[in-house]
Amino acid sequence: MNWLVLACACAFSTATAAAISKLLLRTRNEFFVGWVRFLFVLPFFAFMVWAQRAEFCLSVAFWKTIAVMLPLELAAFLLYLNALKVSPLSLTFPFLGLTPVFTIITAFLFLNETISLPGAAGVALVTIGAYVLNADTAKYGFWEPLKRIYKEKGSRFMVLVALIFGVTSALGKRALLLSDPFLFPFIYYSIFFAILTPIALVKKSITFRLNKKEAFLCIVLGLIFSAAIYFHFAALSMVKVPYFMSVKRLSLVISMIYAYTVFKERQIGWRFLGSLVITGGVILLALTE
Repeated sequence: MNWLVLACACAFSTATAAAISKLLLRTRNEFFVGWVRFLFVLPFFAFMVWAQRAEFCLSVAFWKTIAVMLPLELAAFLLYLNALKVSPLSLTFPFLGLTPVFTIITAFLFLNETISLPGAAGVALVTIGAYVLNADTAKYGFWEPLKRIYKEKGSRFMVLVALIFGVTSALGKRALLLSDPFLFPFIYYSIFFAILTPIALVKKSITFRLNKKEAFLCIVLGLIFSAAIYFHFAALSMVKVPYFMSVKRLSLVISMIYAYTVFKERQIGWRFLGSLVITGGVILLALTE
């Protein structure tokens, strides 16, 4: 399957998982929601590893990469869920659009990957689009959309998440090249789940006493999140990190739709304009591959 199709599927499932997580965060805390997301992921990838008869003979370099990624990803994951919980979706999720800027640097440092001039222009458009998504505050000054970071707690959290993802996406590509698209996520998220579970237990967050709505949301969240991870690593194995991360940021556009239709957030017209800029960047990226 074409990397662009997989990346777009990843964008849709990522935004959908974020919206479902925000719904579940209305009644449960971030530790429970994080734990549930990975509870469903592990059986899926365990089956895929078994079906593919994957080899577990992995290099020291693979394990070193995992060791660096885990604390960063855990911090980013909890910050991500906190951002969704404390602030509107339309004021937090767009800041993930900064990730492609960071991945250009980290992909060069860790993977020696460079991008073409049209590719750089595509990444730039995606990043500009992320700015335009918040341009409704520019009437107070050019830098006001950036100052919003300091005014909105969830926005500050999401910028940190974007920065961390800029590092871990490049490291994840390195680990992926040292293993395969099924074995790496299975090993990585098994360890991640093993670390997250005792933390959730200490926070007294793990429970199976759920109402019907919560149970339904948990199941759907687990399935959608599993699909997002699969699409993520399948696409990442085919294309350079900055290109993939830029297309994945179509999730910003989709999240705006959820913000308006599901969470009834208003005054997001600029964010839809920003989505058109992001789409232009995606088309430019597709033409360069």
